[in-house]
Amino acid sequence: MRPTKKTLAAVVLIWAVLAAGCASDAELREAGQRANAVEPQTDYSDQISSFSKRVKSSRELYSNNEIAGFLSSRDELVTDVNEFIREHPHAETDPEFVRVLNSLSALDTLATDNIRTPEYSALDDSLALSNRPWPESDNSASEQARLFAVSDSLFPVIESNRIDFWISYFTGPGRERFERAMYRMELHRPTVEAILAEKGVPQELICIAFIESGFALKAVSSARAVGPWQFINGTARRYNLRVNWWYDERCDIVASTYAAANYLTDLYGIWGDWFLAFAAYNCGEYRVARQIARQKTNNFWQLDLPTQTERYVPKFLAALYIMREPQKYGFTIPNVEPNRFDLVTVSVPTDLDVLARSASTTSEVIRELNPQLKRGATPPMMEVHVKVPKGAGESTQTALANLPPSERVAWTEHKVKRGETLSHIAGEYGTSVDALRDTNNLKRSSMLKVGQVVIVPVPGGSYAEAASSKPNYMNPRENAVDRAALERYAQRAAALPSGNKIIYKVKRGDTLSEIADRYGTSVSKIRSWNNISRKRHIYSGQRLTIYTRASAPSDTEAPSVAVTPGDDFTKLTHVVARGESLFSISKQYNVQLQDLMAWNNRGSRSMIKAGETLVIYQRTAANSDAR
Repeated sequence: MRPTKKTLAAVVLIWAVLAAGCASDAELREAGQRANAVEPQTDYSDQISSFSKRVKSSRELYSNNEIAGFLSSRDELVTDVNEFIREHPHAETDPEFVRVLNSLSALDTLATDNIRTPEYSALDDSLALSNRPWPESDNSASEQARLFAVSDSLFPVIESNRIDFWISYFTGPGRERFERAMYRMELHRPTVEAILAEKGVPQELICIAFIESGFALKAVSSARAVGPWQFINGTARRYNLRVNWWYDERCDIVASTYAAANYLTDLYGIWGDWFLAFAAYNCGEYRVARQIARQKTNNFWQLDLPTQTERYVPKFLAALYIMREPQKYGFTIPNVEPNRFDLVTVSVPTDLDVLARSASTTSEVIRELNPQLKRGATPPMMEVHVKVPKGAGESTQTALANLPPSERVAWTEHKVKRGETLSHIAGEYGTSVDALRDTNNLKRSSMLKVGQVVIVPVPGGSYAEAASSKPNYMNPRENAVDRAALERYAQRAAALPSGNKIIYKVKRGDTLSEIADRYGTSVSKIRSWNNISRKRHIYSGQRLTIYTRASAPSDTEAPSVAVTPGDDFTKLTHVVARGESLFSISKQYNVQLQDLMAWNNRGSRSMIKAGETLVIYQRTAANSDAR
């Protein structure tokens, strides 16, 4: 059953309740009563003004390519607006508040798939990072985690303050999120465990999906990783997952679990170590191989890896330990009836309502079981596996085989003309507005534009052509990880470049060519040092490793990192005052400008701001005459 026309408050409110978890019937009735309650007219100007400012702030984050911040601020704003509507349902009659709602809806239409974001998957934590300080080093005297309990598991208990950090977070500020993720995991546990057993990988790997997405099947990260196992497009294609306008197998719990098991098996095969496999799953196998080659160790706990990755394995282990002994940590495994289903093969486009009738269920059940279906119907020219309630598989397959062509669905394209609405188009083709919205993924606030192409579902498709694409997610792909290329890359990375190493933070408008010229190197070297392929672009805020000549920089190039002076120097700090410059400060302390720039990793074009702290080295009094 498709949504009916209700008040905006009721729709948004019920969506919020459902998104928060499984709401009871009583909760939904209470929510509806609140939404329909009559509230005296009130002045909401202050709250509306606050919401407007936050919408503007989210847009600025988007404009500055700060996608993670944009998504976070947008989602928080949606939550707060929903809460406001719950408390003040009459606010929807205020024209200014309606404008805020329209602006908020517009934020959902901003595309992030073309934004220059990091290429590695799982850069976002679905369970959120704690704001508390992260342990910079492990607590073991040997600088690596220490086993202190014998277990028949591949992942015995490890003593580590980094694992303790996550356990403390999950049992404290992150408890509510953790419990919601446990509930969702129980819905899919039998399915995932059966596939992991079939692929011969440890059952504990289910905790990877747990920390990746909290088992939210439609989870999307700022790096555009999607689904419970958080695959980006490139990795999805490598492991036979199909992603297009109609269909996204990354959201399919069955297909994505097969792909994840195959990927993790390949990663384990490279090093024979699950912790390194998990690290590579998080930040990419090439980055892990490079760090192993450069640092001459394959011990995860000793490797210098991206912060996100260094947190990733301890997070996995913390979740695993809690799952093993939930009562010890104050948790109870939810008593949930898991999703059980049969798989039905569908080779021609079929409306989900037709599928539901064939399976003697509702379209809502079909949609919930099949989040990979994006357009309200199975895709054309593709054979797909559709989940139907357990026990309904055979009867559904028979009903579909006997379905007359008139009940099939086909599609045509309609170019929007001036003055046309969805209602006009639906009437012209004998379909419904809801069907147009579903097929084109249009929100109720979406406005049609002249020239826009709308896909229109029409009855009577015959589709004599055979499906050109069939499910292949169960089969591992040969050379999905090119071992030879990885080894060659690691060998090249093992030889560190000569010169001084600096970390450069990319600014808006920077190009690799300009950065290379500034540091007296080449674009190809910067790409090699940072594992940036020719198809990838740099983005604002990205940190690049650059090796410069050992000699002092010229006036036109940024300095390399200076070697810290010895014991005959005293280290000072200087807080920049308004109006000061690097030149004036160098004169004040009687030091060379180039030295001051090098000590603080500044280039000749660097700007300093009032309140910044600079490091300065001066010779001690006993040695000042020797200078």
